[in-house]
Amino acid sequence: MVKITMGNNLAHILLFLLLLTVVGCKQTEENTATSTVSQAIKKSVSKKGIAESKQLLQDGDIVLRTGNDVISGLFAQLNKRDKTYSHCGIAFLEHGQWVVYHSIGGEDNPDEKLRRDAFDKFVSSEHNVGYAICRYPLTSKQTQSLMNTVISFYINRIPFDMKFDLHTDDRLYCAEMIYKAFNKSLDTSHFFTTTIHKGFEYVSTDNIFGNNNARILCHIVY
Repeated sequence: MVKITMGNNLAHILLFLLLLTVVGCKQTEENTATSTVSQAIKKSVSKKGIAESKQLLQDGDIVLRTGNDVISGLFAQLNKRDKTYSHCGIAFLEHGQWVVYHSIGGEDNPDEKLRRDAFDKFVSSEHNVGYAICRYPLTSKQTQSLMNTVISFYINRIPFDMKFDLHTDDRLYCAEMIYKAFNKSLDTSHFFTTTIHKGFEYVSTDNIFGNNNARILCHIVY
């Protein structure tokens, strides 16, 4: 679970949403046998979907996912227009394997450094309820520049930005990493729009895919 630092408006919003979620939670009982069968079916479906969607991938594609935990639900609520996705990363083909670069904090990433995970792991049904692949029309030169920028972020081990401060570059949260990678690679400052809530500016996941130039190639639901 992500530890939320109470130092800015966005952190206050996340904490408020967390409290609402905890208050509204209800415990349910599941039949063990039914649950086991359900997981087996999910695993079969997810493997097929992942294999098929990987065939669509191109370097520089954005991979969106919907986590199945409480914190993911909170981050999805920060989207103003489309609350489907809670996390995002950028895919590249390296040594014959598709990998996704992404910035994440919490127990799954204790050192909070930018991660490079196999595509299959990034979209796994074990921790997600679905994912999508989004593409922007980039030239080969732009794609190479984007790859160089993202790899430089990774080599420099840039940590996750717990303060969600869009105006600093020494730490990056997930959507911010993509926002700044595209802006730097394409030599612009406004490739994506931003979200402003009560005077606080940030980049949400739907800012990343809610663009007229974006094309959703597939949407997989587990």
